[in-house]
Amino acid sequence: MHIRFVSAIAFAIVAAIALAPQALATDVLDIGFVDQAAIGGLPQFVAAQQQFSQFRAQTARDFQAAIKGKSQSDQQRIYGDFNQRLAAKQHELFDPLLGRAQTAIALVAAQKSLSIVVDKQIVIFGGQDITKDVLTTIGQQGVIVPPVQTPPPSSIGYVDQTQIDALPKAKAAADAFQAARQRLSQDLNKQLAGKSQAEQVTIVQQFNNQLKDEQKKDIQPLNDEIQKAISDVAKKKKLLLVVDQADRVYGGTDVTSDVLALIK
Repeated sequence: MHIRFVSAIAFAIVAAIALAPQALATDVLDIGFVDQAAIGGLPQFVAAQQQFSQFRAQTARDFQAAIKGKSQSDQQRIYGDFNQRLAAKQHELFDPLLGRAQTAIALVAAQKSLSIVVDKQIVIFGGQDITKDVLTTIGQQGVIVPPVQTPPPSSIGYVDQTQIDALPKAKAAADAFQAARQRLSQDLNKQLAGKSQAEQVTIVQQFNNQLKDEQKKDIQPLNDEIQKAISDVAKKKKLLLVVDQADRVYGGTDVTSDVLALIK
């Protein structure tokens, strides 16, 4: 489980409809959702976040003192050491809490015979809200006993977007777009110098249009290929829906390897 920290990615997969819309009329009562923000707002999570923020602030001060007068290579080595400290502290504070929350979600899902649990943010209609049950389970005394049975087969699939972003062709496309954006930004700054406000508005509009054109050229072809691969895999496996793994909390059918095989 993860408590969501949203970040920008090159190719976003929010939800891909795998079959015809009428397929969604089938019984989907085995889909649950949970408000991860509510879990993150529990006192124990808030306390852990406060501890980590304090530790990070102190570590930043220690880092600045440690690199003073050091060579660039020594600074890089010290930077790596301090990053490891931060990562270790983060695991120390949050892993037990996340593990307990994940077990609670699995237990509630098993009790309600859910095949998948997703994040509330992606749900507009339908599904079972299990947030209250999960919060109650997390707050109970003692160890939470995980369910014995595994999730039943799900008609909802998920794909790990980070693995797609790591493909050489995805990196190449992202790098090409980034280089174009930097070039256009440099040109923009030159064009804006000494211009009136009205002229600047026109120049910025032209810049935005050029940026969209670059995105279509560098990003869109691969994005179309990814979407087609997901759709083909979903149809083959008779899935109703495919979501990004970041939105999947528990259960579901992992189709990442199948999608990667089609776009490598």
